Amino acid sequence: MTTADLSPRARAWNASLTASPGPLDLTIDRARLEGDLPAALRGGRVLSNGPGWTHIGGRLAHPFDGHGYVRAFEFLEDGAVRLRARFVQTRVYRDEAAAQRLVHRGLGTNLGPHFWQNLQFGSPRNVANTTITRWGGRLLAGWEGGPPHALDPDSLETTGVETFGGALEGQATLAHTKHDVARRRLVHCSIAMGPKTKLTFREMNERNEVVDTREVAVPGMLFAHDFAITPNWYVLVSNPLKVKFGQFARTLVGASTLINSITADGAAPGAVYLVPRGAPGPVRTVTLPDHAFVVHYGNAFEREGSVHLDACLFHHFEFGAEFGFRGPDAPLDPALPDTRAPQRLFRITIPAEATTATWQQLVPHGVDFPRVHPAHDGLETPLLFAATRADTRHSDPFDSLLSLDLRDLAKPPQVWSTPTSVFVGEPLFAPSAARDDAGYVLAMLSDGLEGCSTLAVFDATALAAGPVCRVPLPLLPYAFHGAWDQAR
Repeated sequence: MTTADLSPRARAWNASLTASPGPLDLTIDRARLEGDLPAALRGGRVLSNGPGWTHIGGRLAHPFDGHGYVRAFEFLEDGAVRLRARFVQTRVYRDEAAAQRLVHRGLGTNLGPHFWQNLQFGSPRNVANTTITRWGGRLLAGWEGGPPHALDPDSLETTGVETFGGALEGQATLAHTKHDVARRRLVHCSIAMGPKTKLTFREMNERNEVVDTREVAVPGMLFAHDFAITPNWYVLVSNPLKVKFGQFARTLVGASTLINSITADGAAPGAVYLVPRGAPGPVRTVTLPDHAFVVHYGNAFEREGSVHLDACLFHHFEFGAEFGFRGPDAPLDPALPDTRAPQRLFRITIPAEATTATWQQLVPHGVDFPRVHPAHDGLETPLLFAATRADTRHSDPFDSLLSLDLRDLAKPPQVWSTPTSVFVGEPLFAPSAARDDAGYVLAMLSDGLEGCSTLAVFDATALAAGPVCRVPLPLLPYAFHGAWDQAR
């Protein structure tokens, strides 16, 4: 099957996921914008990261294995927008750009159709394609299983792998980090799986020095992509895993992939791990009301001794439907994720000293990419923004944005939707300097049928009213995660 045989929605999805415009330096004049760029945003910029090269040497790489492509949308004082985009110059990118084919096996990607072409296991395929954050005078492009790559904050040129003086060398470090604004620290989590899973939390100061480390071991294998913090705890859901030994054996001989070799352990009870932060003490294991598997967290905070955790939660999860990937020789199928139940946004509440938690589903929608005020990691915050789907039975690929007032959980969310063939990325909140519950939401809209993208700007207090400004752009590849960057 070719993309010409697909439905319009599937064609749009494939175009959006596989777009690869390469390095860009563009200015979108104010006259081309629909609406005016709010004055409060001028001088800041939106950063985003995601796979910008997935069709490699005639094979489609799993999006998790596509090469990192960082974009910076700078809001100029005259109301124009400047776009700069660059590939992260990882070792893997340099090797494959030179060879114009796949050279390194990935989480979901083999080099060729025959097993003997895949009999190699080198260092992990770190493509630096997942997150982007400013820290210590540079940008850090994160990936799921290794240290981040550092970029020059203005030119976006890659300066090298950032191990923080060797602390992250050889570590399977999560792409997601947390920023403790009050303590002026960036928090990393590294993971080493085995019969027990070792979790290592490290906190870096603005001089890029490791100032605190906590290492713990928890039973069994667990999956982690994200985590949360509070002033006193590192927080994550247990996400127990099982190995599919048959598939793993096939992976070892080059006939399958790592992502097909694992599955969530649906027989294990759901649990939250609370790891003491900044103080000694054992890990608290708190049982959840049902099975749970969490990829992304909105936030966590403490109130009167209780820990509250907002998380996008699956009750059952299977690897293999990500982005509709069906292998290197087939188009992506956006209907494939619909075969599983979507993740729902829950608030988990853990009273002081409790061994069991309660939870509450917050909205009827399938929800992912939850974001809050960028300075509120670990603190109580008024608003949460997320990507969602107008059809509440499903979630990704997303066609809507959602805003939830966390001060009044009974209040219905605000939702704004696009046509079903236009896909919505992660919303980012650019807060007002004066108020934590005011500012602007910025999100990328991908229209593969029309061959264009739009950076949409919303008033955070009136999301459902639609964009107050639209910035027209060429079709850019769908991004994973981004950041609002006011430090200019």
